[in-house]
Amino acid sequence: MIKNDYPFSDPEYGLWLLLSHTRMAISKARQMKIGKYIHHNQASALVTIWSENGQATPGSISRALFLQHHTVSELLTRLEHKGFISKHRDEQTRTVVRLRITGKGKAYCIEATQKELIKKIISALTTEEQEQFKELLQKLVDAAEFEIRTEQ
Repeated sequence: MIKNDYPFSDPEYGLWLLLSHTRMAISKARQMKIGKYIHHNQASALVTIWSENGQATPGSISRALFLQHHTVSELLTRLEHKGFISKHRDEQTRTVVRLRITGKGKAYCIEATQKELIKKIISALTTEEQEQFKELLQKLVDAAEFEIRTEQ
């Protein structure tokens, strides 16, 4: 018998667990498809660095991925050691470190993101459901960002 004071029995927490479980299941499917493991933070960092086209900084990665600065530093060091990114001093300020994805990083990023697999999984939802899901997820991100701002 489950007691009423069981801390994880409320519907909101159950939904959060389902969301977390969904991300883990999709990550596992991606890992099995490519035959090697890449942490979702590494994949996200590579995509973000590539999309910022040479303007990414450790700070911008930290903000984009909601990670602490020391966590991002370790993550970027690993990516640099693997040859996936390069770090360069900003040519104007010289105090800012800019990040660039390498050719090797781009190739790995394309392989690791598994766009076709993700498309196949997401297509379990209709186009209308995908739009609704996107709007709902954005509401959750906005609420979380509000909480982050109020705690700083």
